[in-house]
Amino acid sequence: MEQSESDLIAAVRELARGKFAARAREHDLEGTFVAENIGELRALRIPAMGLGADLGGLGVTPETHIRVVEEVAYGDGSTAVALNMHLFAAEALLGLPPFPRRDAVLQDVGKNAALLCGPVSIPSGELDNRASGLRAIEDGDVLKVNGRVGFASMSEGAKYVMAVGTVARGEGAEPDIAMMMPAIDSPGIRILGNWDAMGFRATASHDLAFEDVSVPKGEALVAPMAMIRVIIEAAAANPVLAQQRARGALGICAIWLGLAQAAFDFTVDYVGKRHGLAAGDTTLFGQVGYRGAEPWAQVGIGEMDHWLETGRIVLYDMVRRLGTPFASTQEFNRAMVRVVYHLRRMSEEVSAGAMRVCGAHAYVRSRPLERIFRDMVGCNVMAWKTDQLRQTLGMAALGMPIAIGGPSPT
Repeated sequence: MEQSESDLIAAVRELARGKFAARAREHDLEGTFVAENIGELRALRIPAMGLGADLGGLGVTPETHIRVVEEVAYGDGSTAVALNMHLFAAEALLGLPPFPRRDAVLQDVGKNAALLCGPVSIPSGELDNRASGLRAIEDGDVLKVNGRVGFASMSEGAKYVMAVGTVARGEGAEPDIAMMMPAIDSPGIRILGNWDAMGFRATASHDLAFEDVSVPKGEALVAPMAMIRVIIEAAAANPVLAQQRARGALGICAIWLGLAQAAFDFTVDYVGKRHGLAAGDTTLFGQVGYRGAEPWAQVGIGEMDHWLETGRIVLYDMVRRLGTPFASTQEFNRAMVRVVYHLRRMSEEVSAGAMRVCGAHAYVRSRPLERIFRDMVGCNVMAWKTDQLRQTLGMAALGMPIAIGGPSPT
């Protein structure tokens, strides 16, 4: 690793364990966006780290990219989620064919650390995805865009929205796909301010409403669905390029890892200080010492340590393999599923272990574990499901074709 990249990781680590951790409780309690944290990351040009020097970016290695996300998550999971949304959207833009608007936005990200959000999910208050999404109508030289999309993490800090919509082509015909990058303050775009979750409360993952938003056709990529499939297949034909674009998905795993390390460190410190079962220097049960001296607590910490360290090994082994082509897309998908499954299990076991070992006195709002635990449980409701991942691995072992769903390009 270059010294400049080591220095970048160290600078982020100092911010995350200092200012970010100190601010995390208030942002979580109030559900306010982590604007100060994002501003300090922009000062380090972290939003440009996934772009090459040709775009004015930092061009860091995948390992540095993932390490930065992990360090941010240790201090505050919400900041890491917002950052990773931006990085994922920038990565997706890189995967599109060049056209003027795409190129201009990437240059702004690279040179000025401009921020993106990329909402493509069903709105948080709805159940039927068929009624959600963006739909565009051609009106002369512009597209008129309407609809609603959800989980726009980074929305309150973003300059641009990576918006994907459909353009109807008549009954029985597949719609065209419209790739658009309007400024988030464009007339007709509203941030609905409705994000109020159990965990990750400071990500500004609001729904966005588009109401007759005008997007010049020259600033969009409109292509038939069949052509989009060809573009995806062409990208898959370059395995190293396709693998490098898995950083957004692996960044989610890094968020889980950073939070798990924070939970583990809190637990070890807490059980070394937590003394006794009840008030007073003696109890009906006799003298009671520190919880860290109890065999059951030591076993619990040992299990947490196992999951944390094996999770780190599995994640960074995969990150280091991104530059070497796998034998096939199937083998790459299989390796990705193994990583996501192991890190998913790690987040489940470490979050539960911290609660078992620390107990009720640690699960109060005045202590950081309460927030860290909710953020880790929030990880477990993300796109990948543990049982589904396990089934996918079984299918691959039996020779069946697999893909990894959720926020991944495979």
